[in-house]
Amino acid sequence: MGKRLQIAFAILAVLAAFTYWAYDAAKLYVLRPGLSGTETYQLLFDTSVVALPVAALIGVFLGTLNHYQRKDEFKDGKVERHDEVMFLQHWTNALGIVILIITGLVLGTLFIPRTVQSVEMIGFAMNMHFIGVLFFLFGASYYVTKGLFTGEIKHMMPKKGDLKAMIGHYKVMFFKGKAPKEEKFLAAERVVFPMWIIGIGGITLTGIVKTFAHLWSLPGGLMGVMTFFHGVFAIYMTLMLLAHVFAAAIIPPSWPLLRSMITGKVTEKYVKHHHEKWYEEIQKQKDSAS
Repeated sequence: MGKRLQIAFAILAVLAAFTYWAYDAAKLYVLRPGLSGTETYQLLFDTSVVALPVAALIGVFLGTLNHYQRKDEFKDGKVERHDEVMFLQHWTNALGIVILIITGLVLGTLFIPRTVQSVEMIGFAMNMHFIGVLFFLFGASYYVTKGLFTGEIKHMMPKKGDLKAMIGHYKVMFFKGKAPKEEKFLAAERVVFPMWIIGIGGITLTGIVKTFAHLWSLPGGLMGVMTFFHGVFAIYMTLMLLAHVFAAAIIPPSWPLLRSMITGKVTEKYVKHHHEKWYEEIQKQKDSAS
């Protein structure tokens, strides 16, 4: 737990520093002294765009260093469900997505009007959007790189019977009956994983094109299409996040997994009851080692 607190404080410290960076850059200054109407601000998408690929590359680099296969085993009646690496990946990625959604909605998209009007506040919101992209690119690239090395992404892809198992899982959760045997990753997690890929892929590709517009002059028609679909994927990701929070934080049976995203561990009793296949795998590893 100590390492997780250190990681959490580090994330918050970076967020505080980046927020000040965004705020300071959004302060108005006179572009041409003595000439009225020339007040402007620094847009980080213009002045610091190189930080975006750097954030992604740092994530890729760390992912190549942390691609070990971890052995699952019970110690003192608990097993590690989410290690420190996953803690860092998840919360930086989640923080980035939340910042992007909030700033995107504040700036306005599709049928949602812009809620900030002053030049400085628009600049600050745009710069915080940039900060959200930094966190998102780092967390996502870290997760994807490590996941490809360890095979975790392969295990997250849907398999035959997952949809039926997901329905059965929630049916038992709200009503009665026998729950289907679950692996380490729930069938519901595998079913929605491609939906996350679609949303993240769509908003990333359209966002890249919009970022390129700060470097080069792109056709207005192309930018109109990209802006529209960027807004569509923004709404899509907002709905996905709300559904994710509901499934993880609102439904009581999911609380142990939510707690493990903070503490890292779940109890043996929980695994035996909710992840029978994973429990059987851990027991087989234990028997083969003895």
